[in-house]
Amino acid sequence: MPAMKTSERHTDILNGYKAGGSRFNEWVRAELGDIRLIAWEWGRLSMVWNIDDRFVMPDGVMFGGHVAAVADHVAGLVTMSVLADSSERFRTSRLETNFFRPVMKPTARIEARVVNISKSLIHAEADFFNADDKLAVRIAAAQVRRAAG
Repeated sequence: MPAMKTSERHTDILNGYKAGGSRFNEWVRAELGDIRLIAWEWGRLSMVWNIDDRFVMPDGVMFGGHVAAVADHVAGLVTMSVLADSSERFRTSRLETNFFRPVMKPTARIEARVVNISKSLIHAEADFFNADDKLAVRIAAAQVRRAAG
């Protein structure tokens, strides 16, 4: 079992995101929507996605590709929480998105977790719950660890 410590750099990024004033927040609002980090700890995080009309199709359902883009973002954030070295980086090598129910306005609750850590890969999962608190989407991601540079 790895040391359950998040690096100073990644802690600062996650805490800044949670506080709401980081450059991450600005980018996310513009590109993905109003997604707030509610809580995080080593290997876990909780988010709320306030869905706006920019990303909803005429029938009121969120476009699946947009949900997948948000899923990739969420997987990256939870992966960040388990990096112990500030110089460490990662890239998504696999993202599987399973849809059970439509994601629709007004909100989705997101719970993410790291399920396995190895020398070269970090596996994460996340569940997206609809406004009725029913499972709408479950994602599984594999992140390849790499050194900075």
